[in-house]
Amino acid sequence: MHKRRINKILLAIDNSDTSMLAAAITSGLAKALGSEVVGIHAYNAFMHEGAFRIMEPTLPEMYQKEEILQQQRDVHSKLINVGMERISLSYLKPLEGIFAPAGVSFRPVVREGKNFKAVNEIIKEEGGDLIIMGSSGFNSNSNGFIGSVCLRVLRSNDRDFLIVKRPLKTTNPKFVVCLDGSNTALNALRMAGLFAELYGAELHLIYVFDSALHKELFGRLKESLINREGFSFNSRQQEKIHDEFIDKGLARVGCMVLDRAEASVFCQDSTDRSQLSGWGLTGEGPVRVKEVLEGHIYKRICGYASDVEADLIFIGRTGRHFVEGMDIGAVAENVVRFSPCSVFVAKSEQYRGWEL
Repeated sequence: MHKRRINKILLAIDNSDTSMLAAAITSGLAKALGSEVVGIHAYNAFMHEGAFRIMEPTLPEMYQKEEILQQQRDVHSKLINVGMERISLSYLKPLEGIFAPAGVSFRPVVREGKNFKAVNEIIKEEGGDLIIMGSSGFNSNSNGFIGSVCLRVLRSNDRDFLIVKRPLKTTNPKFVVCLDGSNTALNALRMAGLFAELYGAELHLIYVFDSALHKELFGRLKESLINREGFSFNSRQQEKIHDEFIDKGLARVGCMVLDRAEASVFCQDSTDRSQLSGWGLTGEGPVRVKEVLEGHIYKRICGYASDVEADLIFIGRTGRHFVEGMDIGAVAENVVRFSPCSVFVAKSEQYRGWEL
C-alpha cells in the first residue's frame, strides 16, 4: 500500500453556512495531519460593472452626458474592484481566529473572475492534496441540489475532494466506503482508512449490484432477438437459471471485491505495516463492517448511509465503467447530490480495467 500525504488543503470559502462548516472540519483535520491550509475565494467585479451599465439609461437626465457617464463608470469600477477585494479578504479574515489557536498554518488567496474559473485557476497554481468546499453557497440546499460552483469545480479537477453538507461528528462516527473492484475505489478506501484512524470511525465497506438492470436487459433481448430469430428454448426455465445466476453471481463478485479490497488496504504483512505507520495506521485498521447490497446503485448507497446514520461517504471519482474524457462517474455525482451526509470523492487512479 502506497502512502498518501495531505500536506496542503485548499478550503473554498464564501461565508455561507456550509463553507463555515467546511472550515471547522478543515481545522481539526489540518491540526491532526500537520497540513497547511489555503483559504480561497473568488469575486466577480465584472458582473457588477455590467449591471451598472444596464442601469445607466435609468439615471436622471443630468447624468446622461457621455463624459459624466464615463466619470461615473470609472469611479464605480474602482469602488467595485477595491471594495469587493476587501470584502473577499474580510470573508477569510475570521478564519485566522479558527486556525491560529490550533497551530495550523493558514493564508488567504482571493481572485477576481467568474467564480468557478477563478477557483480553478487558484487550484491549478496552488496544487494541494485535498480540496474542501461546501455543497452549496447561499442558494437552496434542498435534497439533490448542488451549487453550480461546487459542481463545476468538482468536475474540472481530478483531485481528492471533501464536499461538506453537515458537521462531521468527531466521536465514533460511521464512514461508508463504496467499492466496485476499481483501483480508484481502493484509493477511496485508503483515504477512508486514514480518516477512520483520525476520528476513531467505524468503516462500512459496501458493494452494490443492480440485478434488476440485468433482468430487464435479458427480457428485452429475449423479446427483440431470440424469439424473432427462431431460437427455441424453455423460456421459463431459462429465465429462472439466468436470474439465479445473476443474483448469486453478482453477490459472490461483491464478496470477492470487499474481501480483496480489505486485504489490499488493511494488510497484516509486516512489510506493509511499516508503510502504514506513515499514516498513523496500525496494520489492522479500524473496525469494519462489510455488506453486499442489491438495488439501484446510487440510491442504495444513499439509502444505506441514511439507515446506518453515516457521517461521511467515501467514493471513487470514476469506477469500472470509466472511459477517456469522463470527468466524473454518474454514480459518484448522484451520491454527491443525494447523500444524506458529506461525501469524500477520491481522485482517479490509473485505470487498468476490472480490478478486484
